[in-house]
Amino acid sequence: MTESLVAKLKRHWNIILGSFLWLCIWATYDTDISRLWTPGFPHSMLDLIHGLRSLLPFLALVASIFVLIKKRSLSKKIFLTPLGLLSIFTAVGIFSSIFSNNHLMAFYWGALYGTVLIFLLAFIGNKDLLKKVIKINWLIAGVLALGLTAFFLVQPGVVKSLTYNFLICAQRPYEGLANIGAAVNTFDIAGTRPTGLGRYAGIIAIVALVGFFYGRKKIKAAWGLSFVIFLGILLFSKGKTEILAFILAMIFVIWLAKKVNMFSVIAVCAVSLLSLLVIFYNIPCTNSLNYLSYFIPHSISTGVNGTSSQKNNYNLKINSAPVPQGGSSNISSASAVKARNAESIITLSGRTSGVWSDAWHLFLKNPLVGFGFQADRFFLSGQHAHDSILHALIQAGVIGTIPFLLAFALTLIILLRLFRNPQVTGEERNFLVTVSAVMVFFAVRSITESVAFFSADWLFVAPMIAYIQCLDSRVSAGSNPKNLVMNFLGNKINLADTSEVVDKICYWIKNESQKMHWVIVTGMHGIVEAEKHISFKYILSSANLWVPDGISLVWLAKLKGFNINSRVSGADLMTEFFKSAGKKGFSSYFYGDTEETLEALNKKLSSDFPGLKIAGSYSPPFRKLTEEEDAKIIEKINQAKPDVLWVALGLPKQEKWIFEHREKLNVPVVIGVGAAFKFLSGKVKRAPAWVGNLGFEWLWRLIKEPKVTWKRVFIDMPIFFWLVAKDFLFENNSKI
Repeated sequence: MTESLVAKLKRHWNIILGSFLWLCIWATYDTDISRLWTPGFPHSMLDLIHGLRSLLPFLALVASIFVLIKKRSLSKKIFLTPLGLLSIFTAVGIFSSIFSNNHLMAFYWGALYGTVLIFLLAFIGNKDLLKKVIKINWLIAGVLALGLTAFFLVQPGVVKSLTYNFLICAQRPYEGLANIGAAVNTFDIAGTRPTGLGRYAGIIAIVALVGFFYGRKKIKAAWGLSFVIFLGILLFSKGKTEILAFILAMIFVIWLAKKVNMFSVIAVCAVSLLSLLVIFYNIPCTNSLNYLSYFIPHSISTGVNGTSSQKNNYNLKINSAPVPQGGSSNISSASAVKARNAESIITLSGRTSGVWSDAWHLFLKNPLVGFGFQADRFFLSGQHAHDSILHALIQAGVIGTIPFLLAFALTLIILLRLFRNPQVTGEERNFLVTVSAVMVFFAVRSITESVAFFSADWLFVAPMIAYIQCLDSRVSAGSNPKNLVMNFLGNKINLADTSEVVDKICYWIKNESQKMHWVIVTGMHGIVEAEKHISFKYILSSANLWVPDGISLVWLAKLKGFNINSRVSGADLMTEFFKSAGKKGFSSYFYGDTEETLEALNKKLSSDFPGLKIAGSYSPPFRKLTEEEDAKIIEKINQAKPDVLWVALGLPKQEKWIFEHREKLNVPVVIGVGAAFKFLSGKVKRAPAWVGNLGFEWLWRLIKEPKVTWKRVFIDMPIFFWLVAKDFLFENNSKI
C-alpha cells in the first residue's frame, strides 16, 4: 500500500509540484507585499494572513528557476514563441522600473508578472500539467463567482433591493445597491467590482456551454444547469464588456460545434437581447404616462470611496440624485439622466475622455521603454489604464509593446493552424475549443481591461497561451519532418539553411557551370512588393532558389509547421561561401553600391579570407544606363569569368536587373544580396547576432538607417501581417 502510494507520487510528482506552485502564485490575489511595511502591521489575523501570502509567489519563483535550470529544456529559439515574446516585454518593463516614481514596487510587480512566465517556461513541455493549471483556474473562477455573489446577497438590505426596479434601471452590484460600495472590503481585502464578478461568471458560463455541446450525454443536463446559473450571475454583475465578450465567445463556440440551427440562432438572439437590456440598464423608461415613473430609480446612494478621477466615474453619478415624480419635470429629469448615460456609453464610462487620454500623454513622455509595471497607478493618481495596449505602452514603451502584440498575434495564428490539423481530435480538440472560446472572451475584455500587468486576467490567460504553444510543438514535432518548400500566396520559398544554400551553390559551380542559376535572398519586403506588382511576382518566380532573409518568414514557416530555425541573410551567405571558396578556387564579382564601399569591401575580404579570388567589382552610376553602357558592363563581367556574381542594388532593382540580363550573363551563379556589401565592408554596423536571433534586426536598422528602412517597418510590416492573416484564413495550400 505504502509502496503503491510512493510510486504514484513519483509518477505524478511534476503535476503535484506544478499545481502547488501555481496556487502559490495565486496566493497573492488581491494583496501585495506593501502590507508588510504599513504602520501597525498586522492590524488583525486576516491582515497577517494576507501579508504572509503575498510572499508565496517568490517560493514559486525560486522553485521554477530551479526546475528550469535542472531541465535545461529551453530551445535557443524560445524568443520566437509567444511565451518568449512575452518574456521580452516583461524584461523591458522590469528594466523600465528605473524610470518609475516608485522603483521598488514597479520592480516587484514586474517580478510577479515574470514569475508566471518563468513557471510556465519551466513546465512548458508538460501538457498535462498545463491543462491541470487551466482547470485549477476555472475552479477558482467558479468558486469566486458563487462566493462573491453569495457574500453580496447576505449583506443587510440587499435582498430587499432586488426588485425589477433594480434589474431594469438601477445600478450595478457593488456600485450603489443597498449602499454597498464598489470598494467595500471583503474579508479584509479590496472588494470586487462588477467587472471582476462578470469575468469569473463569464469564464464558467463559456466552459459550461462547451461542455453542453461537446460533453458526454450523461452530464449534459448538469452542464446546461451550470450554464444557466453562471449566465445569470454574469447578467446580474452588469459588466458591459464582459457580457459583450461572452456573446462573441458563445457565437464562436456554436460555430465551432457546427450547431448553427434554428434553436441556436433563437438562443443567441434571446441572450443577446437580454444582455443588451442589462448593458443599457440605467437608461430610464420614459414617456408621458405617469405610471412609468415607478420604474425610474429614485435616490440610490453610491457609497463609493474610490480614487478614480471625476471624469472616469460616470456610473457613480448617474442615479445619485432623486427623480421628481410625475409630469414633464419627471420626463425632463429622465432625459437628463438618459443623456448622461448615453455619454457614459459613448465614452466607455469616461475612458476615452479620461484615463485613456491621461495614459496616452504619459506614454508620450517616455515612448521608447515606458515607466515600468503599474505605471498607471503610480503616475495617474491611482487610476487604472483600462486597456491592454495602453498598459503595455506606458509600462514598456514601443520596444516592449511590439513583442507583446506579436505574442498574441502568433497565438492566434497557431490556434488557426491547430484547428486545421487532423491530429487534434477527441478530448484534446474539445479542450482546445474551450481554451479558444475563453481566449475570445479575454480578447474582447482586454479592450477595457488589461492582461499587460499582474492581475487575475493575466493568471487566466498566460497558462492558456502556454498550453497552445505546448500543443503546437508536440503536434509539429510528431507530424512535420523538415520540409523543403513553403508556398505562401503563390510564392515558393526554399527553407534551406545557410550551409545548405552554400552546398547548392558549390554544386552548381562544379556540375552546371554552363548555365546561370539565380538565388533570391529576401523576406517580408520581397513578399509585399510581389503582392503590390504582379510583374515583380513573376520575376521572383523565375529564380532557381528563394531563401528567407528576415525573421518574418522564419516565423511564418514555423507557424505553418515547418522545421526551420534560422534565416539566410545576404551577409551570412557571403561569409559562409567565402570560408571555403578560397580553397576550392571559386571566384567572386561584386556589382553595385558605391566605389568607396567596394574598395572597403575588397580590402576587408582579402584580409579576412586569404586566398579568396576576387574577379572584379563595379559600381554602376546612380541613373538609368544607356544601352551601350549596359552592354559594356555585361561584357566586363563575362570577361572576368567569375563563379558567383554578387549584386547589391537593393530590392526590387537588383532582381529586375538580374531578370533582364539572365540570358546575357555567362556566370554559373547570380545572387542579389541587398545591403550586404555595406555590412561586410564595415560601412554600416550590422546588428549583433543576439539581436538578429531575437528577430529585431529590423529595429536596429530602423535606428541606424531610418531613411532607408522606415517604409518597410511602418508600411510593409502592416501589409505583411494582413497577407499572413489572409493566407491563414482563406488559403489552404501551405506546403508542397
